[in-house]
Amino acid sequence: MGRRLVLLFAALFSLGLTASVSADVGRARMTLQGSANAPLGYQVFCLSNPPHCRGGGASEVRHTDQLVTLLQSINSQVNRAISPRSDRKDVWSVGVSQGDCEEYALAKRLALIRHGVAASAVRIAMAKTGDGEWHAVVVVRTDVGDLVLDNLTSHIKNWDETGLHWIAIAGANGRNWQKIQ
Repeated sequence: MGRRLVLLFAALFSLGLTASVSADVGRARMTLQGSANAPLGYQVFCLSNPPHCRGGGASEVRHTDQLVTLLQSINSQVNRAISPRSDRKDVWSVGVSQGDCEEYALAKRLALIRHGVAASAVRIAMAKTGDGEWHAVVVVRTDVGDLVLDNLTSHIKNWDETGLHWIAIAGANGRNWQKIQ
């Protein structure tokens, strides 16, 4: 009986996570306007690692329960795999065991692409936290809205439910950035 209860709780918890993201079907996306400069650290990273900054495939993906499960899994795995460490310089790195928000974002983007999510739909975005700190996250553009994977939370959130002040986002090709209104 105890194992059944645990399985039932796990299933309900999983459904709760999915429902919290998919409840607002038709939700508006980020409003993008005008070009923006990519962060300098990202530009340097892309010069040394061009494959990690390329787009490819559709610029948005279909929102499904399977996608939300994958996003949740990748977000949790990467959040556990990388230990937080601040860098004084704006150095972006991939394949590291310690790092700040940029390393989490790059690792999540790479993992999602390796799992078949179109590179053009998996974008790095810059925002400011409530404390005014610069912060990088991954935004997955879906047919019903933009979902955020963040190292500061284990939950996948709609972009407008994060509490972040949005600044800019990489375009579908990964190199051109746009301002977020």
